[in-house]
Amino acid sequence: MEMSLSNQIRHKNEMLELEKNLRNAIERDELFIHYQPKLSLTSGGIVGIEALIRWNHPKKGVISPAEFIPLAEETGLINPIGEWVLRSACLQNKTWQESGLTPMIISVNLSVRQLYQPNFIEIVIGILQETKLAPEFLEFEITESMLMDIEHGIKILKELKSIGVQLSLDDFGTGYSSLQHLKRLPINKLKIDQSFIRNCIEDTNDSAIVKTIIAMAHQLKLTVVAEGVESRDHLIFLQRNLCDEAQGYLFSKPIPPDKIFRRFGEIEQIITKKGIPKELSNRKWSEEAIQLARQELVETVRQQQGMIFKFKKKDGKFIHTLCDGELLYRMGLLPEQIIDRELNDFLPADIAKIKGQYYQSAWYGKDYVTYECKVNNVECIVSLRPIQREGQVVEVIGSCVDITEMKQFKEALIQSESNYRLIAENMTDLVTVCDVKGRITYASPSLQKVLGFLPKPEAPNQENSWVHPDDIPLIEQQFNQIVSTKTPSQIEFRVRHQNGQWLYVETQFNPVIGANGVIEHIIVFGRDISERKRIDEFMCKTQTLSVAGHLAAGIAHEIRNPLTSIKGFLQMLQQEFNKSNYIDIALSEINNIEKIIKEFLTLAKPQASQTLETDIMALLQKVITLINTQAILNNIEIVPIIDPDLPQIYCDNYQIKKVLIKILQNSIQAMHDGGQITIRATRDGSRHIKIHVVDQGCGISKDRMKRIYEPFYSIKEKGTGIGLMICHKIIQDHGGTIQFNSEINQGTTIDIVLPIKIEINSGNMNLE
Repeated sequence: MEMSLSNQIRHKNEMLELEKNLRNAIERDELFIHYQPKLSLTSGGIVGIEALIRWNHPKKGVISPAEFIPLAEETGLINPIGEWVLRSACLQNKTWQESGLTPMIISVNLSVRQLYQPNFIEIVIGILQETKLAPEFLEFEITESMLMDIEHGIKILKELKSIGVQLSLDDFGTGYSSLQHLKRLPINKLKIDQSFIRNCIEDTNDSAIVKTIIAMAHQLKLTVVAEGVESRDHLIFLQRNLCDEAQGYLFSKPIPPDKIFRRFGEIEQIITKKGIPKELSNRKWSEEAIQLARQELVETVRQQQGMIFKFKKKDGKFIHTLCDGELLYRMGLLPEQIIDRELNDFLPADIAKIKGQYYQSAWYGKDYVTYECKVNNVECIVSLRPIQREGQVVEVIGSCVDITEMKQFKEALIQSESNYRLIAENMTDLVTVCDVKGRITYASPSLQKVLGFLPKPEAPNQENSWVHPDDIPLIEQQFNQIVSTKTPSQIEFRVRHQNGQWLYVETQFNPVIGANGVIEHIIVFGRDISERKRIDEFMCKTQTLSVAGHLAAGIAHEIRNPLTSIKGFLQMLQQEFNKSNYIDIALSEINNIEKIIKEFLTLAKPQASQTLETDIMALLQKVITLINTQAILNNIEIVPIIDPDLPQIYCDNYQIKKVLIKILQNSIQAMHDGGQITIRATRDGSRHIKIHVVDQGCGISKDRMKRIYEPFYSIKEKGTGIGLMICHKIIQDHGGTIQFNSEINQGTTIDIVLPIKIEINSGNMNLE
């Protein structure tokens, strides 16, 4: 027991010493690489070389990789050592290429620690760039045991494959990864472990395993490499069984790079001298290629969506010699039920009799016989074509395509057309289809009901049009915009009823764009809104009367108070004529009356406006310049954030400028402790711009927010309450919107949305 413990301690000390020496091995240039060639078993040429690390210990001499590689794995030293091997191997391969050797693949073995280190992909890319070696000349060899975490392992391998390097699965057959995983691995080669090659001549089990691995790999489109080829018998066995490549002592032991260069031609002669003759090898490969081609043909036929079959006439009967394809299985049949059988063997007698007539026509030379049939609820169309040799039909090839969905679609289309006619003939919405020139190519029957007639194909501006003449310019403008921008648009215009009455219609123009990006036609959906217009007009008049009454009451209330003061002061003037301060107060109150009356008259009476193309950025900068002095005096910073690509808009810039000044003045007055006002101007969709103003003022309560647009309602002690109402009306007349959002002590946000192109309805509004 004591001796055993002593041995353990001594072994542990030796390993610690070995680890210490290994850490310095790279710096001391004690590590070196030998290279073992891989040969093509068909051409005999060197197609690859495997890099194998060695350690020349200063005291122990050359140490086997089997002794120090596990230690490197355990201590983590494998990562720097592996990186050194990779760089050295790539440099050596590049040197061989520049020396004139045939370009070949250099193989480097990967450890599990290397494969799963986080930056491994970056390391590989960096070394390839550093050594200038093309990635297709680098191959990594991995083992099955490295892929315990199969999902993560496959992910890393796919990343390596995307770089362009080759991947080889080493020691195949000795690990524990399943065939299910094998088909998912993105590898190029499969290396048969030397333990199977060593006894493949004497041991029938090993022989069977090697043959099976080669056949399976070829089915998976993988190159097969045999390791441990040491005898001529091994070589001939592998050639006979169509192994692709081999390496082993028969060709060369691992040797230094200079010997590879000197012995290159000698090594490439070994297979020619010791293997089977090249013509026999080529014949076996040709036979294999033919067999694979036949098998691939069968697989191709089986996987194609339709069905392919052949038949011949034997003893007066049509016998099928081939039948496969996905459609066959959808019919509930198998190739075994068709091949070597006639129609009556798998089809009902009545169907077999009908199909037999088509078979007969094709057999007697009629080209392209086609017919439809139904087998087990699968609809299909069949085409038959005779194959002739020396003027005689020797067989007929048939192809079959599933048309079940097409049949269903056709039935659904018939039903859809029926439903469409039902809808089109009974709906009241108007539907028309126009070409890009505005000519009507279709009009729904509902136009007959609504207008009393169906419009004939015509352009919107045609003489005697059914569209109101005053609305034609607007329609033309919008129509041209739809064609140029390929975007939908809403238009409201008037159309003439057969009885001469003008009706209002609200329409949506939707361009239909083809696969080539060109508008094919424009669908117009519309509805009669004449009744809604009449109701809106009535409601508008009612609302106007209500507002006018409300304004009148407000004005009476506002005028009554100053007039009372004037009356009282004038009465006092009669008693104390010498006191002029009363007269000043009276004049001040009279000025207030004049201001209120002036604002009221401005609100009530529209004035002339001038709509111009306006640079909104320049307009905002002018407003900020005008208001900035007042802001600075109140310790307020105005921060503009304006999109430099804002389009110019059509507006009355004088009115919009007054709105902006009024809003900024209100914000300044609400910010008693100074702060910041932000003005942001951006596009809002394709046809509007938005001006977003945010202040840090005292805010407005929810109760007051509900009434800010009411006439004569003000949140300021000396305000008249008309300014915000005028702001609202100006923006509304421009076809835009203005919205306030505010909370007490949280500031106020104002959003102004203006269309890029508008028609102003009313005149200038005075904000003074």
